[in-house]
Amino acid sequence: MNVNHRLTFHFLAQLIIAFIAMFLIVILAIILSMHLITKSELKTNPQKAIVENLPYSSHIGEDGQIELKKDWQNALLDQEMWVQIVDRTGEVVYAFNTPESFQHFYTMNDLLLIEKTKQLDDYTVDTYFETWEPLPYYYLFGHIETKQQLLDSWFEVYSEGGLVREDKKDSLEKEVSEHKGMLEIYEDGKLVERIGKHLPVPANTLDVVGSIHAPGNYETKAYVVNDTEGNSAWVYHEVNDAFMDQRIRFFTNRELETFVIVLLITLLVPVILSLWNGYRYGKPLLLFMNWLKIVERKQYEDVLSGNEYKKIYKKNGKVKFRYRLYKDVFESFSNMSEKLAFAEQERKQLEKTREEWMAGISHDLRTPLSSIQGYGHLLASGQYEYTKEELQQMGQVIRDKSDYMVDLVNDFSLVFQLKNSAISIQKERLDLNEFTRSMVNKYKDDFTLTRYDFSFEPTDQPCDVKIDPKWFARVLDNLLSNAVKHNPPHTKVHVRIICEHGAKIIRIEDNGKGMDASFIDHLFTRYYRGTSTNARAEGEGLGMSIAYAIVELHGGTIEVQSEVGEGTTVCIRLHGCS
Repeated sequence: MNVNHRLTFHFLAQLIIAFIAMFLIVILAIILSMHLITKSELKTNPQKAIVENLPYSSHIGEDGQIELKKDWQNALLDQEMWVQIVDRTGEVVYAFNTPESFQHFYTMNDLLLIEKTKQLDDYTVDTYFETWEPLPYYYLFGHIETKQQLLDSWFEVYSEGGLVREDKKDSLEKEVSEHKGMLEIYEDGKLVERIGKHLPVPANTLDVVGSIHAPGNYETKAYVVNDTEGNSAWVYHEVNDAFMDQRIRFFTNRELETFVIVLLITLLVPVILSLWNGYRYGKPLLLFMNWLKIVERKQYEDVLSGNEYKKIYKKNGKVKFRYRLYKDVFESFSNMSEKLAFAEQERKQLEKTREEWMAGISHDLRTPLSSIQGYGHLLASGQYEYTKEELQQMGQVIRDKSDYMVDLVNDFSLVFQLKNSAISIQKERLDLNEFTRSMVNKYKDDFTLTRYDFSFEPTDQPCDVKIDPKWFARVLDNLLSNAVKHNPPHTKVHVRIICEHGAKIIRIEDNGKGMDASFIDHLFTRYYRGTSTNARAEGEGLGMSIAYAIVELHGGTIEVQSEVGEGTTVCIRLHGCS
């Protein structure tokens, strides 16, 4: 997997993981909120909380088996409550802490009566109809309000016209004191009598109602009996052991407090993840910026060296875990710095070589110019009388030297045209055998080259190829000229055509002096001169680079194999040859 795919995959995976993490955090926050709210409700009004939340926590399996968590069982026991679950047929499918005398089946009339009276025998009953399950279930929660029954009995025994009978006050006060409570009697909304121990009581009417519905929020718990005929009310207060200290709470509303806590946790987790991601991804970016500054200063050898190397790599050479994502980037930076250092070294060498080449070109131009200039001075001086043969000989030398200079300048211009792709080629379909044969025959028929042995080996069948005959003739001419120019007399030059599997190959082999590896490496460099000679040499130092560029224009390749003393082989491959 390359670095682009790796980084893309990693960041996509990070995004997915972060989304999943946030989703799970939100779910956990919701569950935590529900748990805290339920826990808060269990403290403020445990009986109501059990009725409203237990159905959501009970699990009803596909086979109808019902499981109730141990915590809810303990809560029922603590509140002296029982529960029955009735299915749609009226059968009790689950019961916990119910009296043995209770029935296991309810008729429609039984359930409607319970729903209306909220009573079953001596028990106060709360009901809950479950619709979340595929099949409906009916929950019955029962408990005995002992204090409420006690207050009801006091009202029946000791009241008269809604107030306490005068002859029963002492007895009532004794009983109230025995239960460590306090009884308040209201008539027409005004407190007319208070019996028993003085306890903190709600300051207003709503607080009285609150101590009935949410007793956990008040120091006392209240029970009420209303006498509609006498327009009076008996309110019995007792110490609430489940009262929670309000002083440590930030909000007066427990649901709001729970929501704020969960919200803070939900926000804190993304902040921590963001800081961690910022540290993880930001630190490598700082390293990259530092390396770019180093590269800008061309101090390539300082990239990934010294202390920075120790920061990233372990002693065994492996990348540390926090940097492992950028392993390929580090390697790319290292490779880039090495290549830039090498390129800088090559540039300096190329600059040096170009200067040497320019000096060589100047030398090549100066030599024929000196000859032309010398003959020109002799002819202009008029000091001698030259024969017709001498004048022809001098004219021939001047012409040869000037032709050489023109060719050298043309080659120099051609090099830059090829470099800038300023020439176009006009391809024609030719038989490579006949085209190459004609080029070789030109050298075989040259009487000045009789001391060199040229031979040609065509393919057995025609080998058609699309080339520009003008420019490709220049390629073969340069290569054959070099085989003569740089080798001693009696060197054998063999040209062979290979045409198979779609490959068109021209092999030029000689058994001459050969070249060393260093010379071959720079053979196609424009500004490289392997030798410097005063002898006439057409396109000295440029011929191979010109041949290389023309072959490239034809979509081919040119390769050279040579060893000193073993000769040289030049291979031109066209049209997918290998």
